[in-house]
This record gives sequence, C-alpha cells and structure tokens, in this order.
Amino acid sequence: MGSSLVFTLLRISEWVKSIQAGEAESPLRRKLTSSATRSAPIEQIAENLIEGASGIERDLLLKSIQEVLFYSVDFETDLDLEQIKNRLKRFLDQEKRLVFMQQFLCFYVFNHVWFHTSESFRAMASTSQVFEKEMEQVEKICERVVASVLKPSEQTDTILDRTAAEELIQKIEQRLRGE
Repeated sequence: MGSSLVFTLLRISEWVKSIQAGEAESPLRRKLTSSATRSAPIEQIAENLIEGASGIERDLLLKSIQEVLFYSVDFETDLDLEQIKNRLKRFLDQEKRLVFMQQFLCFYVFNHVWFHTSESFRAMASTSQVFEKEMEQVEKICERVVASVLKPSEQTDTILDRTAAEELIQKIEQRLRGE
C-alpha cells in the first residue's frame, strides 16, 4: 500500500472533523464546482480528497472513498452536495469519525487486496458462485484485519497525524501478511 494512502487518510480525517464542526469544505484544496450539486458530487468530493496518488493507487483510493461516501448516505445516488454534507454530518454524529475511517480502510484494503489477487481466485474457481464466495471471504478477512488494528484506538479516538497513519497502515499490512 502506497504512501498516498497515508496522505489521503489524513485528508479524509481532517475533512471528516471539519464536517463534524460544520466547516465541510475547509480542508479541500480545490473547491467543489457548482455543477457538483447537479452531477456526481461524490466523485468530485473523492477527487478532492486524494493526495499524491496516481495510476492504480489513485483508482483504488477513488473507488474506496466513493464507496464509503455512498455507504454513509445510505446509497442514495440522487443527492446534491448540500444533502450529502447533511447526511454525512448526521452519520458522523451517530456513528463517530472512527467508524467512517474504519469503513474507508475496509473498502480500501479489500479493493487493494482484491485487485492484486482476483485473477488467481478466478482461475481456481470452478463456478461463479465459488468465485463470489471466495470474494466474500477475502472481504471478511480484510474487515477483521482493519478492525483488529483499529480496536485499540477506539477508546481514545486520537487525532490522526502522519506518524500514526503510517503506523496504522504498516500494522494492517503486517496483519495481512500474517506477521
């Protein structure tokens, strides 16, 4: 997992804190355009949150951010920017920032692992049902790994800085490798 994950994780953390404080756009380096209120605001939010990524890493980060945003707004696809912010604020008030961050990491870790392993699973699967079951198993493993790494942090809900983010990603990678 690349260093761009660390920087993007930090931007997401900062952005989520700003939503909780009612200042949703302050950490975004590019303002959302007015067309974002009419078309694809979640895509534009995701673009604004990506930090220093390119190629496949960028694609995986974009996909994961969009997934966590859709998850957080109950998979409503017709929302404008203001509605998304309001739903996110409600979600964050109910579920807390850590849950949002954990869900983002679950999506990202699964997308990353699946991108690098899916062809092997496809080649070994005798049917599409077996393939889907294997995919679900990988997803559950990724969720357990992320949850086990974040669990000690739940008590404190500490501020995420670069060092903490790097350590978090390193621990996730180590657990995935079985270390």
